[in-house]
Amino acid sequence: MRSNASRNFVFTIFQDLILLACIGLAGHLRYLLDAYPVFSAQKIGSFLVMFVVIKVCFYYFDIYEISLHISFREFFSNLLSSFIAVILILTVIYYFYPPAKAGDYMVSLIAPLSIFATILYRFLWNEFSKESSFTQRVVVLGTGRASQAVLEDVLRYSHSGYDVVGVIDEQKTDREDLLGFPILGYAKQLPNLFDEKPIDSIIVALDEQRGNLPTEELMGLKLAGVRIVDNVTFHELFSGKIILESLRPSWFVFTDGFKISRLRLFIKRVFDFLVALLGLILASPIILIIGLLIKLTSRGPILYRQERVGKGGRTFQLLKFRSMYTDAEARSGPVWAAMNDTRVTPVGRFIRRFRVDEIPQMWNVIAGSMSFVGPRPERPFFVKQLAAAIPYYHQRHVVKPGITGWAQVRYPYGASVEDSREKLQLDLYYIKHTNLGFDLKILFTTLRVLFKKMAR
Repeated sequence: MRSNASRNFVFTIFQDLILLACIGLAGHLRYLLDAYPVFSAQKIGSFLVMFVVIKVCFYYFDIYEISLHISFREFFSNLLSSFIAVILILTVIYYFYPPAKAGDYMVSLIAPLSIFATILYRFLWNEFSKESSFTQRVVVLGTGRASQAVLEDVLRYSHSGYDVVGVIDEQKTDREDLLGFPILGYAKQLPNLFDEKPIDSIIVALDEQRGNLPTEELMGLKLAGVRIVDNVTFHELFSGKIILESLRPSWFVFTDGFKISRLRLFIKRVFDFLVALLGLILASPIILIIGLLIKLTSRGPILYRQERVGKGGRTFQLLKFRSMYTDAEARSGPVWAAMNDTRVTPVGRFIRRFRVDEIPQMWNVIAGSMSFVGPRPERPFFVKQLAAAIPYYHQRHVVKPGITGWAQVRYPYGASVEDSREKLQLDLYYIKHTNLGFDLKILFTTLRVLFKKMAR
């Protein structure tokens, strides 16, 4: 049976060959410019160092991942972020070991060549995979809300590599189709439906599995080589979030991911500390200017301390530049921030737009109560409300909160329970897949969002 693993393997091999070709072409162009010696042993070794660094960055920024279905804009952002990381890593390598340097301007030649070639390759792959032998033939088990959500995802991403053969109902039915996909039969018929046209995967998307899951039939197909995947995993691949509707408490225990080793925690802590320290040093002129503007334009302190809920449900004092008038919530009590909020000062409106009010939180990062990347910390008043309204809300407190995060870069500012529900689904995805590469991707995406705001 064909599998996503074989598609990824072939895709990766061709992508690596393209990278090697781009490096070789860049070396040849460099030679044409000023008789640069391309084929010396040292230069070949330098090229291999560049290839390995690019490959590692491609891996961490999901350039090799063809089953993560994102828009072209997101893919291009990931690609640019990966080459920013390449430049930073190579700069460090060249500083500590100058002989590894491949020559002046090599990175500036390789980067545009590789970006162009990778985009072209991905486009051709998508076009080829529509009707190729790599396309996954799948059926969806279920006809309720969960099944419809899966089919809507498939329709939304035409280059997914999935060919939905049809839908299987839980019980015998007279219905002929669901969202335009044919209903092929019902669950008990599963073993006999695909004798002539075999399938690769079954997506189990039942609103209620208890008493409805055809275990024996699915096990028989699994033993025959058919991949069985639940709708939670399917949505996770497509949307970069974990859908709450189908989750059960046991899922958190048995699913892959949600593993943070002591080594990863140590690396993340060192990274947070060094970046926060460097950030405060670089931002010191901005800190002085913003502090002076706040003091001159409104009465009250420069910094604002607010209780937030952090890792393990413990509270801490979050620092921000004061953007509201003093005692703004004296009468109303805690309320969600809103557009054109009358509590916000003119200076506060400016620093909020560009997230400058968050700069003092680097002190929280240095102190260890926050990380650079993680779920956004909320106030205890709201946490109590949200935990009562949203299942698994407290799971977001298993890691340190962050200045920025996956939910912040993927979802606009929210001021409701429904918005918080959407953000929790993104936070859970981050916690499940957390690693330093993912953190770097989020940081680069945050910078891109801020630059776009400045350009408006």
